Amino acid sequence: MERLFDLKEGRVSRLSTGARWSGSLAALLAGLASPALAQESPIDSAEAADEAATVEEIVVTAQFREQRLQDTPISITAVTGEMLEARSQTSIAQVAAQAPNVNLQEAPATYGPSIQAFIRGVGQSDSTFALEPGVGLYVDDVYYSTLQGSMLELLDLERIEILRGPQGTLAGQNSIGGAIRLYSRRPDGDDGGYVQATYGRFQRTELRGAADFTLVPDQLFARISGTAVNREGYVTRYDYRCTHPDSPIRSFATSNDCVLGTEGGKSYVAGRATVRWVPRDDLEFLVIGDVTRDDSESAPSTLLYVGSLAGPGTPATPPYLLDGVQLGTPAGSPFITYSPYGNFALDTFTDSRFVSYENYINSEPRDGTAPYSVPSENSLDTWGVSGQLNWDVTGNLSLTSISAYRHYNAIFSSAESSPLNTSLVTNDVTHRQFTQELRLTGQVGRLIDYTVGGFYLDSHSEGGSRVQLTTLEFRQTDDVRQETKAAFANVEVHVTDALSLIGGLRYSDITKTFTYARLGTPGNIYGGAAPPALAPLDGLVVEFSGDRVDYRAIVQYRWSDQLMTYAQVATGFKSGGANPRPFFPSQALSHDPEVLTAYEVGFKSDMFDRLLRLNASAFLNRYSDILVSVATCPTVPATPCALPLNAGEAELRGFELEASLRPVAGLLIDASLGYLDFEYKSISALGTSAGITLDMDAPFVQEWRWSIGAQYEIDLGSLGTLTPRLDVSHQSPFFAQAINRPPFNRVESRTLANARLTYRDPGRDWQVSLEVTNLTDEFYYDGIFDNRGSTSSIQGRPGRPREWAITLRRNF
Repeated sequence: MERLFDLKEGRVSRLSTGARWSGSLAALLAGLASPALAQESPIDSAEAADEAATVEEIVVTAQFREQRLQDTPISITAVTGEMLEARSQTSIAQVAAQAPNVNLQEAPATYGPSIQAFIRGVGQSDSTFALEPGVGLYVDDVYYSTLQGSMLELLDLERIEILRGPQGTLAGQNSIGGAIRLYSRRPDGDDGGYVQATYGRFQRTELRGAADFTLVPDQLFARISGTAVNREGYVTRYDYRCTHPDSPIRSFATSNDCVLGTEGGKSYVAGRATVRWVPRDDLEFLVIGDVTRDDSESAPSTLLYVGSLAGPGTPATPPYLLDGVQLGTPAGSPFITYSPYGNFALDTFTDSRFVSYENYINSEPRDGTAPYSVPSENSLDTWGVSGQLNWDVTGNLSLTSISAYRHYNAIFSSAESSPLNTSLVTNDVTHRQFTQELRLTGQVGRLIDYTVGGFYLDSHSEGGSRVQLTTLEFRQTDDVRQETKAAFANVEVHVTDALSLIGGLRYSDITKTFTYARLGTPGNIYGGAAPPALAPLDGLVVEFSGDRVDYRAIVQYRWSDQLMTYAQVATGFKSGGANPRPFFPSQALSHDPEVLTAYEVGFKSDMFDRLLRLNASAFLNRYSDILVSVATCPTVPATPCALPLNAGEAELRGFELEASLRPVAGLLIDASLGYLDFEYKSISALGTSAGITLDMDAPFVQEWRWSIGAQYEIDLGSLGTLTPRLDVSHQSPFFAQAINRPPFNRVESRTLANARLTYRDPGRDWQVSLEVTNLTDEFYYDGIFDNRGSTSSIQGRPGRPREWAITLRRNF
């Protein structure tokens, strides 16, 4: 009789005749031309075969215990540290290119040093700590509760797991779209490590390294890793008066080349240290500390349009008047260096698409104060420490405790990329959080696997800003406090060797307190007090509290060693709260949680003796109380506005495919395909008042995403190996904001290619790599910010141009 690999304990168990027949029929219907079941398990076979000619096995912990990726009934993209290196990926945003229906990108300057994260069209773009992420982010099982401070450097990682679909019972709070889990390498006593140096375009210089130490043989180990990065910006800031001598605008140039600086430059150092103590075989303690000091430049931004919400043919509002000259006219603006909307004035610079006239200086404040300047920076100082206990209480019961504290301070500035600075904002925000998680994981014979646990979060955030808009100038120092308590349980019942039933519950209780503070700018026309229209906000307190039960139910069936199928229903939510940026008391509105119920079916397969891996899923998400932010409020006054509101109900449908193929030893081909369709079913009264209609898309919904990559390791005999790799990725257009206004806030499609060539010596001690990113030098925008309602302007964040780099690495 054929045998089936039992995942629970790595044993081989026998299949009944009926199960074998049903497995054969299902494989036939699925079109899987897999060979007859082997007499050995996949893992046993893999150990006997040439691993280079089979798809790599990856172990994940998405269900709180170690499982093969192919045995986990969740849509997961798992990427090893080695693959991150092969793809030249150094930031978390780059990983999304190979994950279907996942959109991760660095936020524009308005939102500071943060990430915009969406999975299957569900997420969050605004980085304010008063709004919750829609994608849960974890590093070494520690939850990051804000998008700010989450644009992580991929430093010395073992793997990344991207879980698609709501993870309300497993990852908990604010994983309504999915979860991203990063796992750093743990010290294992091998006393190994590496150092590497990189040099590339824009004076890119990077140093990275890691080392593993044995402090006490067989008991105490340590690992340290670090990086230092410096790279010039790729958007050049010019002095407008210097390049246009006839302009009445004041000059700030200090050199003949008219250059004020750049945007998009990086300068940071980061480090991590891990100490692992194993006093006995059943007990392990881990202490992990990390620190980042980031003094990068402001995020890159260029001015795309100046005009009113009415669109082309309508001039901008009065703040663009200078000495009686209307600088935002129906014909465009003299500051616009490149625009996809047809209104532009090209100049003589090398590449006008990467030009900004921003000087971060306000020479003519409108509230009677003296001129002031803000720093051109996007800085982040963050650190954290966590302690983890893993104790095998008995052979069938283990305890995990994770305690963590994190802190960050971010300083960042934004403007509208013109020399007039009609919008000039600088922010100084601080966030502190403590989290505690306890998990008991066990087994009842071979019948049941279970996990029960609890989670606690306590956070305190303070946001200080100086805000200059076209009609308002003020200072704010808002305070947000949050407490979350949760309990969860997940149970897997193995009805037969092939059939498993999985259920999960999570109860969450959340409380938040928002305290607004509105102050005037020193010396303003109100005697330093806040403008009268804002004064009632000063000291205003808004509270939110609520609880929620999420559930998960899965039927999983393994038809054969080569094929596993599953069907599930799962829920998730994103917490409610209050408007973090009310410009007037009428805008101090609260919002309800958004909730999602997802239905999903999928299969995971290994075919042709594990030469080909093909995983697929299809889903239907029912999305209620969708939370979006709008720039025109359903209040009086309607602008300026940055209001989160519950827009209504929608459905999202889609499918995903992921494949890995090793047709011959040394050759790897990987590909992914994602499709997503969004449809509003109803619009709330507030959403209708704000201008949302049924035919609009939610922000960051991309219909198609695909990627394909290939690498081939060429054996040079005694000379070593040479490995070329090519990656190509594509994404469809999407709207950057909830109020779709094509073409003003539509981000166009793009197809990008990256290439890498790596040489390794015979002992694999030395490695030299040459990489080129954006191989075709395609011009594109990562994002567009349509802020005409507040500043009569639209800014774009241009993507990085073609870049090259060479890296030398030494392993030891």
